[in-house]
Amino acid sequence: MSKKKFFLDALKYIFFFGVGIALFIWVYQGQDFSGIWKGLSRFNYGWISASLVAFLLSNLFRAMRWRMLIESIGYKPGLLNTFLAVLVMYLANSAVTRMGEVTRCGILKKYDGVPFTSQLGTVLVERIVDVIFLLILLFIVLVLNWDVLSTLINPDPDILTSKIGFLKSPLVIGAAGLFILAAFVVYLFRKRLADLLFVKKILSYGEKFSVGLKSVFRLKRPVIFVILTAAIYGCYFLSTFFVFKAFGPTSMLSPIVALAVLALASIGMILPIPNGIGPFDWIALNTLLLYSISKPDGQLVTLVLHGSTTLFVIVCGALALGVLPIVNKSRKSV
Repeated sequence: MSKKKFFLDALKYIFFFGVGIALFIWVYQGQDFSGIWKGLSRFNYGWISASLVAFLLSNLFRAMRWRMLIESIGYKPGLLNTFLAVLVMYLANSAVTRMGEVTRCGILKKYDGVPFTSQLGTVLVERIVDVIFLLILLFIVLVLNWDVLSTLINPDPDILTSKIGFLKSPLVIGAAGLFILAAFVVYLFRKRLADLLFVKKILSYGEKFSVGLKSVFRLKRPVIFVILTAAIYGCYFLSTFFVFKAFGPTSMLSPIVALAVLALASIGMILPIPNGIGPFDWIALNTLLLYSISKPDGQLVTLVLHGSTTLFVIVCGALALGVLPIVNKSRKSV
C-alpha cells in the first residue's frame, strides 16, 4: 500500500469516526453519568440476556449461511471454525469498519485452506443478499407504519397519509427517475465505458473473486439459504424487541415498532463507521421519538440496545480469537 493511499484511508477513517462520535455525543447530550447509571437499574436484565442469546443465534445462522456459499465452490470448512470466524469478524468491525470481512476470510484460509479471494466473492454475495433483504424489510415497515414514519420524509401530516403514499413521494419518484436515467446512459454508452481505465480496473478486480460470486447460483439448497437469511433478521428483530420488553416505557410498544427501529437503524450500520456508532443511535432514538417515547427514555433504551450488543460482540469476538488456536491445535495452518 502506497503512503498516499494509506494517508487517504486514515483520513477517511478519522473523518467518519469523528462524524460518528459527534452524532453519538449529540444523541446522548443532557444525560449525566449518574442519571444513566440510575436509568440502567430500571431494566429487566432477564430480557437483556434473552436479547443477547437471540443475537448470538443470528451469528450462528450467519455462519451456517456463509458455509453454504463456501461449500458451493467446492470447500467444506468446519461449522465451528466458520462460527468463530464470524464472531471475530464483529470484533474486528468494532475497531475498523469492514476489517472483519477480511479477517474472517483469513481465518478460514489459515485453518481450513479455503482460498482467500474466492471467500471474498462469497462475502460480497452475503452483503448483496443482506442489502436486498434490508430493502424488502424497509418497504414492509414503511407500508405498515406509513402514518407515523411519513414524517421522516415529509413533516406535513396532511400530505401522503395513505399507507402506500410514499410511492408517490417526490423523493421516491426523483430517486427512481435518476436510477432509470443512469441505467439508460450506462446502457447507451456501455462500449465506451468499458474502455475507461477505472471501469477496466473494477472489472479486473471483480474477476479475482468471480468464483465466489457465482456461488449463489450453485447452491444445492437455495430454500434453506433463504430461510437462514430470514432467521438472521428474525433474531435481530427478537434481539431488539426483547430490549424493549426489558424497559418499562417501551415494554408496551408493538412488535411493529421494534421492526421499524431495526430496519431504519440498520441503515446506520451500512455507513463506514465502526459498529455504526452515532448514526445507529441517532436513527433509533428519532424513530422512538415518533412513537411518543420521551427523549430521556429513548436515550436510555437506545444506549442499552446498541451498547449491550457492542459489548457482547467484543467479548465473544475476543473469546473466539482465543479459542480458535485451541480447537485447531491438531491441525496445521494452511
